[in-house]
Amino acid sequence: MPVPSTPQPTLPVFKALLPNEPRVLDEPGQQALTERFLLPATRQLETLFLGIRARLDGALRTAQPTKLGKTYPLGQCLEISLAVKRQLTLLDPATLAGEPARGHAALSAFLKHGGQMNQVWGDLRGEYFQNAFLAGTLYIDVSNDTVVPTKPPVEIMPWAQARFTAVTDFVHFARVAERYWKARLYPNHVLPKLAPYCPLVAVLPDGSVRLEADSGYMFALTQAGHFWPSQAVLEAPPLSASLFRHIAKVLEGSSHHIAEDTAQGRALALAACQDCREQAERPGREHDQRAEIGGAVQQINRLLAHSVFQTN
Repeated sequence: MPVPSTPQPTLPVFKALLPNEPRVLDEPGQQALTERFLLPATRQLETLFLGIRARLDGALRTAQPTKLGKTYPLGQCLEISLAVKRQLTLLDPATLAGEPARGHAALSAFLKHGGQMNQVWGDLRGEYFQNAFLAGTLYIDVSNDTVVPTKPPVEIMPWAQARFTAVTDFVHFARVAERYWKARLYPNHVLPKLAPYCPLVAVLPDGSVRLEADSGYMFALTQAGHFWPSQAVLEAPPLSASLFRHIAKVLEGSSHHIAEDTAQGRALALAACQDCREQAERPGREHDQRAEIGGAVQQINRLLAHSVFQTN
């Protein structure tokens, strides 16, 4: 993915968290609660989450044996994290004993006294995207085996040691995607109306194509950054004509607006970013398009999933 040709405004550090943002609010307070309740029970917490994984793995494996050509649990950190989160909410502590019971009691006390536990998504060590949990100042990864299956399923460590960082923009996203997915990333000059939220097209090694990034965090990031993060990658040279034709042919007959060619698509995509900025500044403009755009992107990606882009 080309680096933006012109410098973009530096994004602020937002007071409120973006969806699944890996950041500790009130670090001194959360550190104190972590030291009081969680650190003394690290082993018990690990046992608790290992037990939950053991109960869930069979059903998750049956529900989705493979993902993007990889066998469970590979690539399913989101599915596993969501399932663990749901199970933790429904868990009856009366059914626990021993170390899992003590781990659950420690976590419950931590939360009762104001501790924060959030599901987070980001860049793990610059190598891959990962879903995990941030509990106070502890990194809790309940899907630690989704890249290297021989690793332990659960990993818990101090947040400062995890090297888990927020994705800062779409250039950062493209860099990790190219390394993790072995994908090639291009500007979305095909579907300009969607480009402010999904400014990238990914081509995976198997020839599958999809719009990126279909992520609540990335949607919110570019929206909070007044769509400059999207504009930065859309300013790249026009998408190749062959990839443009492939996507346009797959989506032919659909209700989605397709540019006439790559040059028009680039111009319209950049204009759409400016239009989004202007709309956001209008008094009374409160409509959030994330859900609407997300539904359209998912529909497009389902259509694209049934095709293969043949590269020369």
